[in-house]
Amino acid sequence: MPSALTNEKLIFAQSVDALFVRALGPHLTREGRRRLKDVGLDLNEPLRPAYALEQWKAFLRVAASDVFPASSPREAWFSLGERYLQGFRQTAQGRASMSLVTRLGPRHTLERVPHNVRAGNNFNEVRVEELGTHAATLWMKDVIADNPFFACGFLSETLRAAGAGDISVHPVAFDGTAATFRLTWTHAATRPAAVALTLR
Repeated sequence: MPSALTNEKLIFAQSVDALFVRALGPHLTREGRRRLKDVGLDLNEPLRPAYALEQWKAFLRVAASDVFPASSPREAWFSLGERYLQGFRQTAQGRASMSLVTRLGPRHTLERVPHNVRAGNNFNEVRVEELGTHAATLWMKDVIADNPFFACGFLSETLRAAGAGDISVHPVAFDGTAATFRLTWTHAATRPAAVALTLR
């Protein structure tokens, strides 16, 4: 992991691995892979330990247009955020973290978001400013994207993984870097006990 003493905003390899290798790898076109290489991400080579934030943002721009060409910009970035969390769940750290999430439920899962977000870079901060039974206000120091909808996507997917239903995540303030989000969910999905099926 890069030194914490650096002043450069860095996105760690595990974040790039989660989104661009695990989640998007099978869906990127040949042209998309070429464009990623042009902006500094060669998926045919081992990942670097970290990438500059501006590089990461360039990677996201390529992926949004390549993987979701028919979607509106807002929908494409939201979907990228969802895929990021889905890819994170496939990593060793993600599997450990998300196995805990499924037991905590939505409310307590949000309390862990600051830890999970900071594990992917060397600069971000998250505060859950209000927390009720079915609602929260969350502030993020840097949305690590050109707009706040990437963060909306991975926050929504985090709540879904924790068993929430009827999820709404939307930005209520955005200054170009930091954003405040309002998150609501109306119920926690009941997880049925596993049922063994016998074929006759």
